[in-house]
Amino acid sequence: MTLPPPIDWPAAGIGQGQDLPAERRVTRDNWRIYPFSRWGFQHTRELVPSRALRPSPSPRALAVQTAALDQLCFDDEAGQPITWAEFEIRTYCDAMIILKHGAIIHETYHNGMTPAAPHHGFSVSKSFVGLLAEMLIADGTLDSAAPAAAYVPGFAQTAFAAASVRDLLDMTDGAAFDEDYANPDAMVHRYSASYWSPAQANGGARAALLQFTHCDHPPGCGFAYRTPVADALSWVIARASGQRLTDLFAQRLWHPAGCCDDGHILVDLAGDEIAASGLNATARDMARLALMVAEGDQIPSPVRASIMAGGNRALFAASPYAARSAGSYRSQWWVSHDAHATISALGVFGQRVLIDMDTGLIMVRFGSHPLASNLHTDGLHRLAMDALRRFLA
Repeated sequence: MTLPPPIDWPAAGIGQGQDLPAERRVTRDNWRIYPFSRWGFQHTRELVPSRALRPSPSPRALAVQTAALDQLCFDDEAGQPITWAEFEIRTYCDAMIILKHGAIIHETYHNGMTPAAPHHGFSVSKSFVGLLAEMLIADGTLDSAAPAAAYVPGFAQTAFAAASVRDLLDMTDGAAFDEDYANPDAMVHRYSASYWSPAQANGGARAALLQFTHCDHPPGCGFAYRTPVADALSWVIARASGQRLTDLFAQRLWHPAGCCDDGHILVDLAGDEIAASGLNATARDMARLALMVAEGDQIPSPVRASIMAGGNRALFAASPYAARSAGSYRSQWWVSHDAHATISALGVFGQRVLIDMDTGLIMVRFGSHPLASNLHTDGLHRLAMDALRRFLA
């Protein structure tokens, strides 16, 4: 497939305003479509509703120990040499931060992005919401074995009726859903539209979730990655904790991680946070969240143990994601089961947070790739990470 060349939105004159010609104007309808996404992913608060995440009262400084990645060259999937800088450009990178043992060794920005700009994280959001749920389980606020309908009675009349909280966490609940981003008629596009569609009954994700009536399999009998399951989990979290997701996120993750900048979580027309894909943060604050996970000082040990144990590997191997290097899916994290104990938070269009629990290596990257699915660049990222580990060793 031939992809369009990466463009910088400032040079291309893409943005908002009636003074711009229609072909360069970003709107609520086109902001997730390339090339408008090059601007849109850095300016979501100007496009759709959101709820603010304010800086931590105890900000965390990040040490800098720069490594000369301009000297790093590796072979791509075709066996052709590629530099690290070329790797970033080829994957439509907007920002990248790499940390080793808590210190930044590489930080770069493209496409008009700056260190102060929050970027849309898409489904990276899911993983941190999963982490939040595990923390609530650890302190007894949430029961992972309980039926999800015990927290959200409306689920009793839906495809989530027989699912437990753990089924939602690991996406083994069985609710039928089509997550094929390449198919314009897939359910995922109609569901995403429900966030801000006035035509949706009552507005928002929760009204859409109550329309799910069909199952592919009984709970616990199959794994399938589906965006609405994270929103269903968020609804359970809100009911169990009695708090809005943004407030809980700030209290348990954002502030303890020492996040220094303004972030935000997108909300739907009903005013509910979009847990599946709503988190926006600067690259450095996303790195601080990743460090919180990697270091574990502020996370109960059972939480990290639960995530690192991974999900059902047999169910994962039987899924369409078996080709992905991750070996299972647990608590909304992709778990590798590799020698580096890598876990990943992944979002469409090139959002990645990769954490090597064993080596202390973290990669945070934001992107605005023309294609939604990260499967298109998984292989190149694996080669890049392997080359990076060798280089740093």
